[in-house]
Amino acid sequence: MKPKRILDCGAGGQVPPLALFHQHGFEIWGIDISDEQLEKARRFCAEQGLKIQLQRGDMRSIPFRNASFDYVFEHYSMCHLSKKDVGLAISEMHRVLKKQGLCFLGVISTDSWPKSTFGQEKESGEFWRENENGEPTLHSMFTDGEADKLVSAWEVVSKEKRVQYMLEVSQKITLEEWMALHGEAREECSRRIWKAKYAQRMNEFRYVYTYFFLRKLK
Repeated sequence: MKPKRILDCGAGGQVPPLALFHQHGFEIWGIDISDEQLEKARRFCAEQGLKIQLQRGDMRSIPFRNASFDYVFEHYSMCHLSKKDVGLAISEMHRVLKKQGLCFLGVISTDSWPKSTFGQEKESGEFWRENENGEPTLHSMFTDGEADKLVSAWEVVSKEKRVQYMLEVSQKITLEEWMALHGEAREECSRRIWKAKYAQRMNEFRYVYTYFFLRKLK
């Protein structure tokens, strides 16, 4: 039987998830816009003896023909695109999938808090901050309604929100810094009540991702 073909959009990095698919017998392809991240992935694959096809590519214009793959995978790559470009990328994933093909992808939810963790909001839901190398980095967030609209052309097999509590960040924040976040409180409250919440702040700092498992119908 011919192995199923899978494409990873954003396949670079030191430990590429494509390694897991290799263990299950997939014919594997990966694209990434960063030459540096691709080199890290190639080095890992060489060390592990993995046969994976990696090439430079932009998920907003995927360099493959229509209906080329049985599966498409994306994780924590689209979040660095503008909201408009996220829509383009998802349309491209739909294009390169075969009919009845499956796709896994995710977007950052606006339930994440505090928003200032992601930088300055320059457009609605688009936050910019400098990364560890001093380079401007974009994080795009979506409401539930916006996320659902992104995948309206698909059959939604499953949808799940996952919450990751930012414990290290919350443990380090001082009371003064906490009070400065009062204007970002997820629920309206007085400064007195907000101050009292400082002891429970670890429940407030959260990174929320909305994941979709999708099927292409036509």
